[in-house]
Order: sequence, then structure tokens, then C-alpha cells
Amino acid sequence: MAKRIKYPVGIQTFSEIISEDYLYVDKTGLIFDLVNSSKYVFLSRPRRFGKSLLMSTIAAYFRGEKDLFSGLQIEDLETEWKAYPVFRFDLSPATYVDTSRLNYRIKGCLNSIAEDYSLSVEGPNNPEIFTNLIKQAYLKYGEKIVILIDEYDKPMLDCLHESELHEKLKAEIRGFFSVIKSCDEYIKFAMLTGITKFGKVSVFSGINNLRDISMLPQYNGICGITETEFHRNFQDSIINFAETNSISCDESWNIFKVMYDGYHFSDSKEFIYNPFSVLNAFNDGRISSYWYQSGSPNYLIKLIEKNSYKLDNLEGAKRTEIELNDIANIDHDIVPLLYQSGYLTIKKISPGFGFANISKEYVLGFPNNEVNSAFWESLAKRFFRGADGNSAFNLKKCVSDVIEGRPEDFMLSMKSLFADTHSETEKNKEIHFQNMMAIVCKMLGLAVHTEVHSAVGRCDLQIITHDFVYIFEFKINGTAEEAIEQIYEKGYAVPFEADPRTVFLIGANFLTITRTLGNWIIKKFK
Repeated sequence: MAKRIKYPVGIQTFSEIISEDYLYVDKTGLIFDLVNSSKYVFLSRPRRFGKSLLMSTIAAYFRGEKDLFSGLQIEDLETEWKAYPVFRFDLSPATYVDTSRLNYRIKGCLNSIAEDYSLSVEGPNNPEIFTNLIKQAYLKYGEKIVILIDEYDKPMLDCLHESELHEKLKAEIRGFFSVIKSCDEYIKFAMLTGITKFGKVSVFSGINNLRDISMLPQYNGICGITETEFHRNFQDSIINFAETNSISCDESWNIFKVMYDGYHFSDSKEFIYNPFSVLNAFNDGRISSYWYQSGSPNYLIKLIEKNSYKLDNLEGAKRTEIELNDIANIDHDIVPLLYQSGYLTIKKISPGFGFANISKEYVLGFPNNEVNSAFWESLAKRFFRGADGNSAFNLKKCVSDVIEGRPEDFMLSMKSLFADTHSETEKNKEIHFQNMMAIVCKMLGLAVHTEVHSAVGRCDLQIITHDFVYIFEFKINGTAEEAIEQIYEKGYAVPFEADPRTVFLIGANFLTITRTLGNWIIKKFK
């Protein structure tokens, strides 16, 4: 008989998880190490990855709530269990369309703190009130203050595509949190979490010795579920899942690994499972795209629509640690933001050189099937839509046309699909068109190669199936004749001369005025 397990789906309060006997993956050993080795800490992790639960656990520890930690790792490590005033700020609930929304949210957090500790709200503005609350609490309780700031970057993410508002919100946050530096003598510990790092330097530049643990190997698993934790904590869950779905336990392990594992935040060799998806899947007894369904990445979509990023070269992209930690160049490079947001992760590390090995490069890719599918589906919904938001595009037929060697039918489907596209604002129409083709190919689930190098040029696109090879060249506001001629002149098909498969050469023209495919020419190479 299946064992009854309570999964803390949507529960981010440590005390509730423990007191109500929900399943808890013990992170308290790492927490003890962290809070006793640092004073100011910064952590970046994707959304729905356990940051709020981590902050709730740290808050309970600093409040001295010893009974909640019975049987956990920290019970054998902590001996004093002193209680400190804990000031918590969570900036995630609101939608920030102007600075007044931000000030209102912060004021609400300050009022809650004052009420919790019976302090008076004094001061003409939020920074002054914050300062006074810290000093009051220190004098009243005789202990230094713990400050926990969750999702600090939510206001700036909401307007990432609006530069002027983004800078105004950043300035407001910088002014408010500068209080932490001025009140250093009254502070025991401070930690800030968020998705992105664009504010780490500019927003918190006033905080001395802010320790960024986001890419430190020892804290790789401080959020999420490591492979070891997954096998230690979810054995009964796997048995239940296997019984529910009439499959073996080995098949169940593999399904979860392919769908939800694969995150890597440091040089550590251990990959991380997405906790939100894992808990939901076990709770429901089925596999689904839980992380994606919990909130679409609107800020990413808006940036992609605004800027001419190339999206067909994300898998295998290489960046240094410095580049991954910096999104100041966001108008030209979206890869660091995709990494910090959880859409790309570290797949491999190329060693560098020198004393600190600082030149090593991180090779990135999509962490698992859930994220890969979710990313391209999100883009498809925004790139391909008619006036009514719908499209008559038949994905199944399109796949069949390619697999069964019907290039003319495939191109007709493409023309219909591009006619539905919403692309009035793209800056670079050629890159926009290439991105749309990349999205289509990802939707089709085919082996696709873009900008394939030859001795004398680069082929725009290749689609390779078991029986057929398709070689594409596209012209923007040119002619199909020019495109097909370039395939021959540049020898794009030469590598397939001895290939037994049928090779189709397709030269096509994309019209920016009508935003769709114009004419095309299809020829067999052999």
C-alpha cells in the first residue's frame, strides 16, 4: 500500500512545514555554516526554487525557535539558540509600475515589523523609518538585528524593458538599503535574495563585504534538491509514483531526472532538481510543466521582443563567471539573464589559466526537458499569433511533411504561420526572421543546425531527418533565385554528396512589408 506523504506545495513557511509534518529536505547544516561565516550575504536563484523557504528557515533559527529544529542537522551544531529581532522584507507580491508602488510596499513591510516588535513608526520617509526601527529594536531587546530581504529585484524585473522607470526604481531601492551600511553596528546578519544580479553592485554598493554565494560550490545545493537529497528523501515517493503510473521505480527515477534535474550553479559536480516541479509532480502523481505554468517569464519575452537577440545559438553558449554575474550589457546579450533566471544552466566548464583560473568558460544549455519546452513554447505564443491570438498552424502535419519528404507542403505551412506573426516592433528584421525559424524548428523537435559553416560561407539552416536533409538559404526582401544560387555557389550541399539520404535545396525570400514568406524554389541536390 502506498505510503501517505504530505508535500509542502506552495508552502514557504518553515514553521508550518515542520509543525504540520510536511516533507522537509534538511538544509540546516548549510544554513548554520553560512550564518556563522558571513555577515552580509547575497544569493541569486531562479524563481520557485526555495529562496523564500530558505529565508523563513533562517528567520526561525535567529528567533531562537529551537523546538522547530528537533532532529535536523543544526540541532547538533547550535548550542546557544539566542533570539534576535528579525526584520523581513518580501518585495515579490506587488507589481511595480511606478516608484509609489515600491514605496507603498516597503512602508507596509516597515509597519509590519513595527507591529511585531511593538516599535513606533517615526520618520519622514522609508529610509528614516527603517533606521529608527533598527535602533529602537536594538535598544529595546539588547541584541543586534537580523535583516532578510527576499526577491529584492522584483521591482526592477517588472520594468526591465523600460529603462527610465528601471533606473528610478533602482535609485529608490539603493537609497532605502543604504540604511544597512549606516546601521552596521546594530546588525547581526543580513541576507538578500533575488533572481538577478543586476542590482548587486549598483543597488548594494554601500554594503561592506557583501558575500555573493550564488556560484560558490559549497552552497550549490542550498536551494533546490541535490541528487543525494532526492534519493534520500523521495524513495517512498518514487514507489508511490511508480504504482500510480504502472511503471517501474527505475523508470520513475529516470523520468524525474530528465524532466526536472540538470541545474548547476557552480563548479560543484552535483546537479540540482527543481523543487517546485518535483513536489507538485509527486503530489499529483503525474508529470507536467509545473515550473513554467507557475508564471510565464514576461520580462524575458518583452526584452526579446524589444532587442535583436539571436536565439538559435543559446545551447552551447560560452561565458566567463564575470559575464554570467553581470547583466549590464543586457541590450546586447541575454545569456547571463537567461542563466540567472533558470532557463540556461552550467553544462560544462572549460578550464582557464592563471593563478585564480579566472579565464575559465562555462558552457551553458537548457537544464532539462521541462525548461527547454517551456522556453520555446513561451516564445512561440508571442511570436506567432494572429489578430485574434490564434493560429491555424498544424504542428503535427508540419512534422509529418518534413519527416516524409514533402518540402512544398512544409513551406506552405511556414507561409501560413509567418502570416500570423506579431512582429511590428523588431529592430533587426533578418535576425527576427531567423529567430522565428529557430522557434519553429524547436517546436518541431527536429535536428536543426543554423548558420552552418562551409569553406566559403555559412548556410542559414539545415534540418536533418532519418531519410532527408533540407538545406535552406533565406533572403530578406531579395529573391528566391538569389537564395538558391547562393546554395550552389557556396557549396552548402557538398558535405552531403555521399550521403544516401535525399537532399532538398530550398531558396526562399522573406518579405518584411507583409512579414511572411514570399516565393521559394525547391531543388533536389541529387
